[in-house]
Amino acid sequence: MNEFQAAMGLCNLHHLDREIGKRKKVVERYLSGLAGVPGIKLPSFKEGLTPNYAYFPVLFEGFKADRDQVYDCLAGHRIYPRKYFYPLINDFQCYEGRFSSKDTPVAAYVADRVLTLPCYADLELEDVDRICGIIRGM
Repeated sequence: MNEFQAAMGLCNLHHLDREIGKRKKVVERYLSGLAGVPGIKLPSFKEGLTPNYAYFPVLFEGFKADRDQVYDCLAGHRIYPRKYFYPLINDFQCYEGRFSSKDTPVAAYVADRVLTLPCYADLELEDVDRICGIIRGM
């Protein structure tokens, strides 16, 4: 971090609690909108810890569509989730011969099934409802 970035961080520090609070509402809306959908694993939060709600990863495990189909469907609606942890870093060409995803089967499993849904402070709750509706309707 350079001096300018540090100064900007300090200037914006007083906004942090408000931004986290807004993202928390987004996450809570996702949790209620996707609760009970078979084949979808939602994030959980340990009691006593305060997350920053920066991401909303969803694991598609036994859902009626696979991760890539959900990604394509959302992209068709101009909603752009991220294929988080994909590809695995140990599958990068620069690590060829040194590391293999066969050595990390759990990471490979998750990388093929997780999507991080849009999650930011200014995301409208109606948009979260729309995203949940698209996924539920697949």
